[in-house]
Amino acid sequence: MLKFIGLLLLFFVLVSAVSIVGVYRYLSPVQEAVKIASPSSVRALSTGEIIGLQGKHGAHTWLGIPYAQPPVGDLRWKAPLKALPWEGRQEMLGYGEQCPQLRVVAGIDDDRTYVGDEDCLRLNVWAPTYHKDEVPTADKALPVMFWIHGGGNTVGSGGSDLVQIYDGAMMATEQKVIVVSVNYRLGPMGWFFHEALRETSDTAADASGNYGTLDLISALGWVQENIAAFGGNPSNVTIYGESAGGFNVLSLMASPLARGLFHKAIVQSGGLNIFTRKQSQVPWKNQGGNPVMTSQEMTANWLVRSGRASGKTSAMLMQSDLDSQALSNWLRSLPLQDIFDIFDASFAGMIEMPLLIGDGYVLPEMTAVEIFSDPALYANVPVILGTNRDEVALFLAFLPQYVGSVNGFPATIKNPAAYSRDVKYGSQFWRVRGVDEIAQAISQDQPGSVFSYRFDADDWRNLGFIDFQELFGAAHAVELFFVFGYFPDPMKILFPDSTFDDVSQLSHSMMSYWAQFARTGNPGSGGSDQESQWLPWMTDAPGNFLVLDTDLDGGIHMEREMLTKDGVRAAFLAEDFGSPDEKCQSYRTVLANAGFDEVEYGSFGCK
Repeated sequence: MLKFIGLLLLFFVLVSAVSIVGVYRYLSPVQEAVKIASPSSVRALSTGEIIGLQGKHGAHTWLGIPYAQPPVGDLRWKAPLKALPWEGRQEMLGYGEQCPQLRVVAGIDDDRTYVGDEDCLRLNVWAPTYHKDEVPTADKALPVMFWIHGGGNTVGSGGSDLVQIYDGAMMATEQKVIVVSVNYRLGPMGWFFHEALRETSDTAADASGNYGTLDLISALGWVQENIAAFGGNPSNVTIYGESAGGFNVLSLMASPLARGLFHKAIVQSGGLNIFTRKQSQVPWKNQGGNPVMTSQEMTANWLVRSGRASGKTSAMLMQSDLDSQALSNWLRSLPLQDIFDIFDASFAGMIEMPLLIGDGYVLPEMTAVEIFSDPALYANVPVILGTNRDEVALFLAFLPQYVGSVNGFPATIKNPAAYSRDVKYGSQFWRVRGVDEIAQAISQDQPGSVFSYRFDADDWRNLGFIDFQELFGAAHAVELFFVFGYFPDPMKILFPDSTFDDVSQLSHSMMSYWAQFARTGNPGSGGSDQESQWLPWMTDAPGNFLVLDTDLDGGIHMEREMLTKDGVRAAFLAEDFGSPDEKCQSYRTVLANAGFDEVEYGSFGCK
């Protein structure tokens, strides 16, 4: 029983990162249903004709549509090119391969084996069922919701056959929208800023290092060109994403190349950290920061492992001596397994490396506050910004200084007061970065078009030896189940039977708000006007946000509060700690798990 509950835990935890194929096989060893093409789903795209299937909830579903050419061979580490046309009718009945990444369950099967394929630039579409001759057009065309998955920008995918948390069928049919999810290059394949590549690039896009970002821009271009064939309105596109997907939403708002490709944005548990050119290249030990694998260090490690250099120091020097074209050719010829062999995965297979690079063409070399304080520097579109009340519980629950484990799974909180304290402040730091600072900056220019939420739902089961409510609460990624209306049977075991109706109702309310925002740019009272009124961030005074909770625990209601870095830091440091060492350790852990570091916040004497 304990092992089963542990696997459920792992299933729950990893949804923020990936499709969790390996874990889900333990949880639901069922055979995949046979997929049959639906004649009414034939659609004509710019590249050729496709046919999909009748998916869940009666939705038409098209899976694995190529939106760009495979970035393989000479196209590795270059901007994506448009997909090539095909002859005849192509069946789009299965999700495309996930982009290359380390195994998800790194702590259990940590052999550094990669999964996925470079031929991964594909997307998925869900729509209400219409015969091909009855697809809505003109003013009847439906809003488009473009989903960007999370996973630290180093793991994950837009969906898989075994774990379908990003299945857009319920949202499409219940809310009458078109849902698109997308794969984009990840980790070292998606963000790699190396001098040799820049010197041999023909375009600024190829030289940018932001290949994952360019993939998303390319996919949005595909939407503009093709979404009308599915009944979608290319003039009403909402980009939305969670965690790294939320970071990517904000990066698209900041990229001049994405202007006009979308019209609204939803950021779930996001933020925006843009790495400078120096941070993306020079080893971090030379920058006074935490160890992060930069492009020079990656290349040095590859040179050593290939036998071309005797050690890392000589490999660092060798890069400046080698001919740039020869080095670029060699890098593009590296087998994927060699590329991933050099990395040690952190949480859930994620890699610590520079992501979202301020190259000056795709993204500016500026901070989030600098960007969103100047309306000339970002897309002025309506935006929803939100976090979960207990964001960092997802990560602290797996740290041994907080929680004792059994067979690798969290079981007992060692010091409940300290755990609760650090979850609270870590989550507030996250909210400062991902919501309040950005909402306040944007609201100075467009006060009525910024909306904020806090997800508080935590109606988990207490199993006696594990209290899920105390351990995870409203942790990072929990809201995903609610946004997509996806509660697989293993997930339902974690809710008491008496609460699931309320959980389901909150899910429907959230989908209603999200879809109404996609329709109009204002979530208001949801699509049916039956929900609580969601007021903009700047109504009378800043700090308005909607609390999303079940009726069992406060329900959906408005609150007002604005957090600042200095205010949260001061409140945290004023707490009682058992010792100076505990204070220092907690401070560093809280900042690290909220995405900050002591360079920005100061060490206040900690060594």
